[in-house]
Amino acid sequence: MKAGFLTLGCRVNQYETEALAEELFRIGFERGDFGGKCDIYIINTCAVTEESVRKSRQMVRRAIKNNPDAFVGVMGCASQLDGGAFAAIPGVSFVCGTRNRAEILRAAGMFFKGGRPETCVLDIVPPEGELTKTSAVSFERARAYVKIEDGCNGRCSYCVIPSLRGGIVKRDEGEILDEVKVIAANGCHEVVLTGIETAGYGSGLSGLIRKIDAIPGIGRIRMGSLEPSFMKPEFVDEIAGVRSLCHHFHISVQNGSDRILALMRRKYNTAVMERSIAYIREKMPDVNFSADVIVGFPGETEEDFEKTCRFVKRVGFLHLHIFTYSKRPGTEAAEMDGQIPEKVKNERLHRLEAIAAGEKSRILSGMISSGKPVEILAETSSGGCTVGHTGNFVECRIFGEHPAGTIISGIPFGIADGVVEIRQGTGADAGA
Repeated sequence: MKAGFLTLGCRVNQYETEALAEELFRIGFERGDFGGKCDIYIINTCAVTEESVRKSRQMVRRAIKNNPDAFVGVMGCASQLDGGAFAAIPGVSFVCGTRNRAEILRAAGMFFKGGRPETCVLDIVPPEGELTKTSAVSFERARAYVKIEDGCNGRCSYCVIPSLRGGIVKRDEGEILDEVKVIAANGCHEVVLTGIETAGYGSGLSGLIRKIDAIPGIGRIRMGSLEPSFMKPEFVDEIAGVRSLCHHFHISVQNGSDRILALMRRKYNTAVMERSIAYIREKMPDVNFSADVIVGFPGETEEDFEKTCRFVKRVGFLHLHIFTYSKRPGTEAAEMDGQIPEKVKNERLHRLEAIAAGEKSRILSGMISSGKPVEILAETSSGGCTVGHTGNFVECRIFGEHPAGTIISGIPFGIADGVVEIRQGTGADAGA
């Protein structure tokens, strides 16, 4: 029997889907194509924007269309937000939320033993208490996600996620280390430490990074999104010399106007961000940064938006993930005055995208002109080319096919389509 999976949203969702998939594979299911006919479909939903919720419902309907007789299970943030909306879709078998995902397995077992429910079973529980023990050790990629915490204690005025995930709960350090050891033994050499609020792991995060660095076979450690206020000099000093730590950080910026950051109820201002970024660059000169930015927040004036544009240019981000503000039910921002028209939001988004593209080109050109050798983790190969990323998260295309997980050395020589290209034969495989 085949099981098809579809994940929307963040890396935490991807980890949780993989953990559930591994449980199904242990009892004999095979991985199926979500776009084809499967016996089980699992959709892990996202609620970070209205569009995410809409797409989640669309994917549920697609699974039912692919096989109306299949078990269709829905889990995640969007179902936690409004499980009834998913349960009302004809053909859905089971709906749970963010904390009782394992119940899908029990429901599927009943389904295939002849206990097919006439109507959907809706089982939403509050996001409270200890985390269910999970493990995901066999990612079908060159890198693996490792969840280190769940939940968020923040109360940002625009965000619904804390109410859907609950407060911060950390995974046991020993459990995390055991999982990474198995991942490394399975031949995956890059791990990404992730969570709903990765910095929620707290003061133990630097120690966890150092212990993972000591595990044989681990070649790279990446970090999930971090809040700028967490990136204090003492934390940076503790991690700067870690051998396998990738010199790339994804910063939860959100906006470049202090007035809007205050309305968002963020815990920092632009000065804090710039000080933190400058100190990291001092300690890791080859570091790159990416960031999330929201445009069109209620009350955002043209002057506020221009401050964001100037901030982005001052800092210089390799990548920007830009979102237009989306009203989320039950949040303070949804009731604020000064809601921005969609046309204005989209116009600002496109303007900031153009600035971000210019900054990326500038950073890549500097990398090219430096002539410094880089190491790329091969991720995918096809058509005579291999695509992968450097430690500081520059996407590279190498002429020649290399097995996924191989570390390749080379000299950059040009940029095409925003991707650094590497001459075949200028470097040697370094092994994995």
